[in-house]
Amino acid sequence: MEFIHSVLQQDVAVAAGTVISEDLPVNPLSHILITLKYTRTDAAAAGEPTFAETLAFITRIEVLYKGSGIFSMSGADAVAAGLLVCGFESWGLNYLGTAVEECSFTFLVPLTRVLYSERECFPRSTRGELILQITYAAALTGATAVKAQIETVELPDAAPERYLRMTTLSLTPAVAGEHDVELPIGNPISELVLFGTTFPVGVADAATLGYLQILVDNHRVFYSHTNFETIHNMAGRMRCPPGYWMAHTHWLEALTSLTGVQFPGNHLLKQYVHLPFDINRDGRYILETAGKSDVVLRIGVDAGATTALRVIPCEIVPAAGGV
Repeated sequence: MEFIHSVLQQDVAVAAGTVISEDLPVNPLSHILITLKYTRTDAAAAGEPTFAETLAFITRIEVLYKGSGIFSMSGADAVAAGLLVCGFESWGLNYLGTAVEECSFTFLVPLTRVLYSERECFPRSTRGELILQITYAAALTGATAVKAQIETVELPDAAPERYLRMTTLSLTPAVAGEHDVELPIGNPISELVLFGTTFPVGVADAATLGYLQILVDNHRVFYSHTNFETIHNMAGRMRCPPGYWMAHTHWLEALTSLTGVQFPGNHLLKQYVHLPFDINRDGRYILETAGKSDVVLRIGVDAGATTALRVIPCEIVPAAGGV
């Protein structure tokens, strides 16, 4: 066995508000790496690094097979999915929050839950069938001379049994209370990645994803009822890093002191929740949907938190089953 890590785009200038398309390799494909390199133009407040702004440079990443979505989500959601599903954390070059600083950040586009897996990756295709499409934001705020490096990892000897499909479902609830999101039926679902705009902060104890339930044909399964705080804090069960690219605060014993305890700021996954079923990646606890009439994620939206939410089901698709 071998893998082929190669370059699809080399330092191509990124223009705000554009959409680019690239044919992907025809060999079985494990994952794609999109690196944005740029010069930071503004110093961040209190020296705070600005990788949170970098996530907004990409408004949509899509992998299309014969026009159908295999992977479809925003750049920020792609970072969260990479962390939560694959345990991938970009090391983001240059954490300094100063102006005129060369920086880079890598977005992962996985077609498998386990990178480099010869059993779970996108199968061999024909040239032009598999396309990567990236939509860049209308304004690349805080950066200049943005360039893209796009690289792919192929597994030419792989004979995959399945691959990972992740596409986005969106909802903005009009009122507080319970809201149902219909999950796709037909393929097993390994896990869900969820984003909720509002989360508990300051003295406001309200979350868009206040509580969560899974129902299959009107019966609760797996997650009978779990609250935002608990399930958010349990994301560490998958041993994924939280993405602490924010600021930290020094506790000073005296105004002249430069030592003391360092408190980390909030992290990039503060608005995300991970709902795994297939904990051990062996199919034992996977959410089966074939033959079901109704598979629902029920969300209890707190009062004062009727803001946008997104749900990304992670479907495990048979390699011979198309899209």
